Amino acid sequence: MTGKPLDPNLHPLVDDGLLIPMGAYAGITSLNQYGRNPSCAAGAEEEIWNGSEVYSWPATALMTKLSQTTDQEALRGETVHIHGLDGNWDLVEQDVVLNGTLTTTPVVLATPLIRVFFAEVNADTLADSTIRLHNDAENVDYLVMPVGNNTTALGWYTVPAGKTAYMTNYWAHHNPATGATFTSNLIRLRAVDNANGYASKVVHQRGVPEDSGFRHPFTPYRKFTEKTDLYLTSAPVGAAADVSAGFDLILVDN
Repeated sequence: MTGKPLDPNLHPLVDDGLLIPMGAYAGITSLNQYGRNPSCAAGAEEEIWNGSEVYSWPATALMTKLSQTTDQEALRGETVHIHGLDGNWDLVEQDVVLNGTLTTTPVVLATPLIRVFFAEVNADTLADSTIRLHNDAENVDYLVMPVGNNTTALGWYTVPAGKTAYMTNYWAHHNPATGATFTSNLIRLRAVDNANGYASKVVHQRGVPEDSGFRHPFTPYRKFTEKTDLYLTSAPVGAAADVSAGFDLILVDN
């Protein structure tokens, strides 16, 4: 369909929430980040991601290989599209083709990554075993794609070099789960300013009740500078918890 761009002054449904993802503003993009940890350990603080354990944040571009835990013939030679940052903290999107003989055989990324925040399988088949992004030694996972999802659920994002992020809100929800009778569960929004070498800081925190959730808006929006890790954690007390969480960002070129 072709035609003139929608005029926000004339159309009541047109606002920045539509215009930004439409690409109406040069140098401004948006992002909706979603993560899930199906088993946050009791008495610990874990990042909200598919790996369901404390995450290992590399200091250099150690994310080098991709493989599947069990060979799946239907995914041999299929493509995984990955979004992340290279060793210079620049945004990189790349297609990684799974091994054509055995998907368990690691394939090397064209560009090693220091951060990853999204991946998806571009194929007509659902993965029936976990897909992993890992280091050369294959003993540290930086991305885990669960069976049947064909995409990631990573509750973090790192602001690329040359950009500034503005967070409009973050949210979390405890998913109903057997035995999830925790006494409390604190959700923390954390930030790490890698450009200045600072330690992790708690930006905001809020408890989430059993089988319930929240959304916390920032007004005005919260600003984060380039090379800053933004991530969500869960810290249940008394029992493990299944938590989904995420945030929305507006990204502006510096």
